[in-house]
Amino acid sequence: MDKLRQFLRELTLRRVLVYLLGVVILACGITMNTKTQLGVAPILSVAWNLSVLLGIPFSTMSFIYYCFLILLQLLLLGRRFEPLQWLQLGASFLTSAFIGVFGRILPEAVTLPGRFALLAAAILLTGTGIVLSVGARLVPNPGDGMANAISLRSGWSLGLSKNALDIGSFVAAILLGLLFRGRLLGVGIGTVVTMVLTGRAVALLQKPLLRLFRLPLPPSAAKGRDARDQASARSSTGISSKGAGKR
Repeated sequence: MDKLRQFLRELTLRRVLVYLLGVVILACGITMNTKTQLGVAPILSVAWNLSVLLGIPFSTMSFIYYCFLILLQLLLLGRRFEPLQWLQLGASFLTSAFIGVFGRILPEAVTLPGRFALLAAAILLTGTGIVLSVGARLVPNPGDGMANAISLRSGWSLGLSKNALDIGSFVAAILLGLLFRGRLLGVGIGTVVTMVLTGRAVALLQKPLLRLFRLPLPPSAAKGRDARDQASARSSTGISSKGAGKR
């Protein structure tokens, strides 16, 4: 109940609008990744395989897979799964719905240079969507929620947990394609590039985007900024830590 009160207290129109913008941009980035024909993003590579194998639209299968991730979080966390996390269902529906919209609008890349250009744009848009939706601090998307659940259950860092989730999804997608079609489905160089560079894009875009939309920096970024400010202040006054120690 306390967390619900805190959630409602921090709920502002600006944060809601930023969150919705982030969801739309994230869905656009995910969809553009599928249009490159170089491989889909790792977190949804399993959903893509199941979509092809079962003949279900990718947007619908994305929603089903997101719901599966939410249930996995519940199984991993048990009583530690907070009731507010059920709001991920709404985030899943919105993201999947916009994936369907962009899937009908965006064309597929034809030439190899065009595919890599589209892949670069997809990574930047995905990174932007992640920064805005996570930075609004409302509801995590199920991928981030699953990574957090793995972190809480295993004691691993959140970054390591995200890597484990991506790698696990990547391997599962490879196995699905090979077992049921005898070939890779939606997994390729683009999947690997996306897995490696999306985190870098988030790190690059995080501070400027959060400042642009006047959202609070995460604790790690804020600490780094404070440390640099303190170092700059010492430098400007001509006082070093070593000199201070001598006095």
